[in-house]
Order: sequence, then C-alpha cells, then structure tokens
Amino acid sequence: MFTVIPVTQPSSDTKHPLLLLQSVHGDRYMFGKITEGAQRSITENKIRISKLQNIFLTGNLNWSCVGGLPGMILTIADQGKDKLCLHYGSELINYVVSTWRYFVFRFGIDLSTNTEAFYKDKLINVRSITVKASEINEKHFNKTENDALTAIISNMFPKNEPTSRYDPSSDPLLNVNLPLNAENFKQSSSTNYEIKFNPIRGRFKVDEAVKLGVPKGPLFAKLTKGESITLPDGTTVFPSQVLEKERQFAKLLIIDIPDDSYVDSFISTFQDYDCSDLGVVYYFLNDTVSINDRLIKFMNCFNRQNRNINHIVSHPKISPNNISFMGSTITLLKLKALQLESYNLPRLDRLMSKEFYDFFQKRPSFPGTSMLQSQPDPIVSEESFDNSKVFVFDRNTTVAVNAYTKGDPPADLSCEVHQNNFKFSWKALYDKHIKPLNLPAVSFPKLIESQLNVNNFNNSNETTKEVEVITLGTGSALPSKYRNVVSTLIKVPYFSDHEMKQRNIIFDAGENTIGTINRMFSSIDKKRIFKDLKLVYLSHLHADHHLGIISLLKEWYRHNHDDENAKIYLVTPWQYNKFVKEWLLFEDSKILDRIQYISCEHLINDRFVRMETKALTLDEVTKNSNGMKKRKLELDQTSSYRNLDLIRAMYRDLNMISFQTCKAIHCNWAYSNSVVLKTSSNKSFKISYSGDTRPNIDKFAKEIGHKSDLLIHEATLDNDLVEDAIKKRHCTINEAINVSNMMEVDKLILTHFSQRYPKAPQLDNNIEIQAKEYCFAFDGMIVNYATLGGQKAILPMLNKVFLEEKESTEIEEEED
Repeated sequence: MFTVIPVTQPSSDTKHPLLLLQSVHGDRYMFGKITEGAQRSITENKIRISKLQNIFLTGNLNWSCVGGLPGMILTIADQGKDKLCLHYGSELINYVVSTWRYFVFRFGIDLSTNTEAFYKDKLINVRSITVKASEINEKHFNKTENDALTAIISNMFPKNEPTSRYDPSSDPLLNVNLPLNAENFKQSSSTNYEIKFNPIRGRFKVDEAVKLGVPKGPLFAKLTKGESITLPDGTTVFPSQVLEKERQFAKLLIIDIPDDSYVDSFISTFQDYDCSDLGVVYYFLNDTVSINDRLIKFMNCFNRQNRNINHIVSHPKISPNNISFMGSTITLLKLKALQLESYNLPRLDRLMSKEFYDFFQKRPSFPGTSMLQSQPDPIVSEESFDNSKVFVFDRNTTVAVNAYTKGDPPADLSCEVHQNNFKFSWKALYDKHIKPLNLPAVSFPKLIESQLNVNNFNNSNETTKEVEVITLGTGSALPSKYRNVVSTLIKVPYFSDHEMKQRNIIFDAGENTIGTINRMFSSIDKKRIFKDLKLVYLSHLHADHHLGIISLLKEWYRHNHDDENAKIYLVTPWQYNKFVKEWLLFEDSKILDRIQYISCEHLINDRFVRMETKALTLDEVTKNSNGMKKRKLELDQTSSYRNLDLIRAMYRDLNMISFQTCKAIHCNWAYSNSVVLKTSSNKSFKISYSGDTRPNIDKFAKEIGHKSDLLIHEATLDNDLVEDAIKKRHCTINEAINVSNMMEVDKLILTHFSQRYPKAPQLDNNIEIQAKEYCFAFDGMIVNYATLGGQKAILPMLNKVFLEEKESTEIEEEED
C-alpha cells in the first residue's frame, strides 16, 4: 500500500502544494513545489523524511515554487542523509541550484539532478511529462555550459569535510561566473508526472503446490520467481498453477499548470491519454489560472474514459487559507492574551471561486471566506462530472493507493480519498489553550471577537508618528514549530515638507518572512508596508538570515512597479548580490533596475576595505573538473573603492545621517551595523543591529553603536551554554546584555533565540540590564518604542503560559 499526504497547500503561510508519497515500508518521495515554509510544515506535522532520496519538482522553477528548497537541502544533509536527487524536466534545474553556491554547502551528501524522462526503482516508475506554453519555444544551455553547472553542483557537496572556516567565495570551483545569457532562458514549459507502482506478485499457494507434488525447498523459490519447474516424473508445474493473480496499483497523475497560456497545450497533450488504470489526478493550479470552461474541458480529458477517477484540485481560490503552523499560532494567542495590542491575530480571510463551487455543487466549510465570481457567466460543460469524485486540495486530503487484482471492475481500483473534516475554530482554540490558564481580564470577546482582522501596527494618528518594530521571526538556525527564523522590520517615521512620512527598513529575512507578513496583514495594510519599505539589510550569508529576501523584493516590486521613481536599497555582503543578480536575471530582470545595491564592506567603519575575489569563467571550471590544475583566485582590485555617490543617494533618499558596519565575530563576511536616521530637522534616531556575532565590545559597542536609541541583539543561548556560544560564535543572553550595557543604549530588544527553547528564553539569573527598557522578542510581536518596556510586567507569567509547550517538547524528545 502507498499513501499520499499533503505537506503544504496554497495558503498565506505556504504558497503552493507539495505531496509526500510513502510506501508501507517507509520509503518516501516528494512531488510538487518546495515553497518557503515547507520544511517548517514538515516539522509542525512530525513528518519523517529519513528515507527521502528523491524530490520531483513540478511546474516552473521560479522562487515562489522552490524558495524552500535550499533550506530543505541543508536540513536533509544535516540529518545525515548521504544521497538526494532533484528531478525536473529541464536542465534549468542545474542553473537554479548553481545560484545557491555561496550559501548552500554541505559535505558528505551526494546531491544530484536528473532531467531524464524516466525514473525507476524497486517500488515506482515515474515519467516526467513536459508541457510547453502555447507558441513559445524554450531555449537551453549548451552542453559546455550545462556540464560546468553540473560540476558546480558537485563541488557544492564534497565528500570530505573542509575546514570550519571554509569560505565558498574563496573556492575557485565555486566562485564562478554563471552564464550571462540566463535572462534568455525564460521558462516556457511545465513539468508534470505520471506515477506507476510496481505490481506485487500473487500469494504462493503452498497447499496447491504440495498437491501437485512439488517438494518444499528450492523448487518453491523458483516458482515464486515466476519460473516453471519439471518434477522427477516429468510433470511441468507452471507459476500460474501455484500463484494467486498478480496485484497491481492504480497510477497517479500530477498536473501543474502555471498560467492560462498553458491550458490549450495541456488539452492537446492529454486528450488521448490512457486513463484505464488511472486512479487520481492532482491539479496544481497557479493563482493566474482562470477557473472557467477551458479548465473544465481539460479536466474532462480524463473523465471521458474513466468515470471513477478522483480529481483533487489545488488553487488559491479553491483551497482554504488554513493555518499551517498551529504551534506558533497557539503561542501567539497566549502572548496576545498577556499583551493584547502587541500582536495581530492570524488572518484567515480569502476570496474563493464561486464558479468552481457552484459548478461542482460544493460549499466551502472553513471560516473567513467570501465567494467571488470572476466571469459574467457560470461555467458550462458538455459533459457532467460525478461531483463526489472532485475534491478540494488541502492539508487534510490524503490518498490511500491499495493493491487490486487486474480484471476487477474499474470501480475497485482501490484509490481512496480521505478528507478529515477538521474545522478551525477560534472558540475551540481559546477554550482548550487560553481558558485553563485563568489569566486576569482575559475573555473570548476581548481576545478574539474584538481583534479579528484588526491591525495593531501603524494603525492610528499617534502610532504613525512613533518608532515601531515588528520581530517577524526570532529563532536561529532552522524554522521550528514555535519560532520562524530571524527577521526584523523597523518603522522610523520622519517629518519632512510639512508632513509626517513613513520609512520601513528590514534587517535580515529568513525563509518565509513573507508568510508571516501575509498572515499578519490585510492586502491594504501589506501594500502600505511595501510602499514604505526603503531598505533591506543582510548581515551575513547563513541561510537562516536571507532565504526570505527574494520574496520580499518580488513583493516590493509588485506594489511599486507602476512608480518609475520607486527604488529599494539592498545592503548585503557582495556574494549575496551576485546571487540576486543571477536569480532575477533568470526570473524577472525588471526588478534589478529598481535595486540599489551597496556592499556591507563599503560601509565599514575602517580605513581598510577588503577586496572581493574575482570569479572564474565557466570554461575554467570545466577544465578544472577534467583534472587540470586548480587555478588560484585573484583579488578584484577595483572592488575596494566605495561607491560614495550611491551611499550619498541612500542618505538622501532615506533621510539618513549615517550607515556604518563593522565586522561581526561570526563567519567570514559577517557584519553588525548602526544606522542613524533623521526624524525631524533637529532630531535623529539611532538603531544598532548585531546580526550573528560573539560579543564585540570594541568595534560594535564602543564605536559604531555607542549611545544607540535602540539595540537589537542576538541572544542565541542560555547563560550556562557559554562553551556552545564560543564554538558556534554566538552570544549567551548575559553576553548580549553586557554588550548593551557597554554600548550605553537607551532600549534593548533581545532576539535570535535557539530553537531548543519553545518557551520564553532564560529570564532568571541574568546580569543587570542598564538600558531604560528591554524586551524579549517573539514572532509577530509589535513593539512600540515608546512602550517597549511594557513586556516586563508580564515576564513572571511566561513560564506559566508556556508550560504546555515545554511538556510537549519533552514528550517529543523522548519519542525521538
């Protein structure tokens, strides 16, 4: 038996669908899109991936479809897996993975790509079906380019462990210029899959074999292998005489349609498809696919031959906007019960397709939905559907593929679709997790009913004039059940031209930062946030700090593309800028015209500016991979010149007085920063951000960050884990407090906590905090600078409200 389990669904948290196919013996395969948030969903739902060796990617390869794949690869490698293959129907996969070479690096895992049409192992046969958009020809890299890209991937995952101070940008096999013509290779094909399961031989009938005179032993084995035998008396015994009929499985189809330009090609590709043993068709429909007559015509390609096929449809206007991360939602609800206006309730609202639900005579059963008709007339189809065979795709829709005997009626193909009728309820959540806490002055009407779809960030005349911070993610290393990886948004308003103006800055953006923003804000509030977003800063190249940046840039462009004067400043280590260029050339080069890039090194508070290393050409990589002597990298002599004109432009555009960085005591090319922003003609606001670092008293506390109004500092580990902090080049809570004291800051936010602490970080036995006010960051926390210290009053209650999470974590650790 095989089971198909949804890992992600189209929602605010996870943008696209992903399936986990598993056998009764535990073998696992993934099919679909590895969207940002996918690995967190795996953690949330306790899905084990220890036997995962193959990921089959569907549709296109844009960032929204594979943005979770780099983090997934790192996690799989860190779990000790020694082999992983990425399957896709185009060699573009090699370019995509190569762009990650500066930050996806692991030893001991053999990561490969496969673009062949067929894959076969002991359990399954998979055929990739590539469908092109109408009248568009997709270009391909030449053999030399593709061989070089394959070599780069191999070098990203070496067999032997390098030194702990290894820097991929100093490796001539990785610091390579990718093909400059990437923007010519626009994706115009979609990868889909047909999955067939290897049949199971029939059960051996021992009694029948004995009756026929077959002695027990080696001759039994021959018969079970399908071989005929001859007995001593000359009688021939055939396998069919002693074996029950072979048992088979229905096949599955996974269809991925990126947009309307593909629909006619899908119809022509599948109109004569053999559906006789087809059990389930999954339809992964992007948000730009119209739900209309043509789509139903395509679905009927399968319906004509076999009325017993199950159709499971995924589309943002069909699938519910279910909360994917219930653990963090419960945590947020508890924190909101203690500080009502410091958190937004996660939004569930979604506009659903009236056309789909009317045509299939279904009714959405989840909260927060409104029906929207996108076309003037309802859908009309010449052929009818069995509506009981059409299912809405969500996390609770599983498929059991059972064995059947050939020749049985088609109705008995044994594909069973199970839908858990779970209905989300704020009242049920409140009664189970909040009411038992007996918190003072907390009630369901106050906590939930009065706060549904309420935004507590920048939401009044007063708050528009005040500095506010949102700690979007507060965890380190990997997304977890209770904390996402780190990201911080700071809003510093300023008075100019007789009016108050808004200005947002984001410091670091781990994977699925955009998912947190989507859950927190309505489309109107989100548009305002991105209209006011002026700068994104990256402290260093570790994946937990930047895998969400591409999504932020794309979302910023979506809200600002019609303003030709709008631009966004991107301050990062130089290697990340190379990645951004390579990726956006491939996906959407128009965004690059709006990005104003400044290297962190060019803002260094030092007379000495480190030079970048020159990249090799692809030809040189090919020569090296063929056994020629490895060439040493050269330094780029021009790279140490600061672009003063662009820095001055940033100061002017952001109403900024200064932006300084210093080297962080972490990995190579890691930085801490200090930014001074004007708030009026004679006032300013100074923010310092540590990024990941050991305590840096001289350069950070006493120089660039001294006398900051606000310090946001990492506090990864509890105070009794100093040795771990030294080894991993992080800070304990006391070490972060000491930096704050030496910096003489006005106010302090501690963040970037180890994911081993689902509850509050260490609150006892900390040294004296000399800052006027301080707080510990939690995901989605909205901090008004004027009242930042308000959390102090509820700190004694945190251990009480997180007792449930602590016990749950202890149980999970015992199970592991």
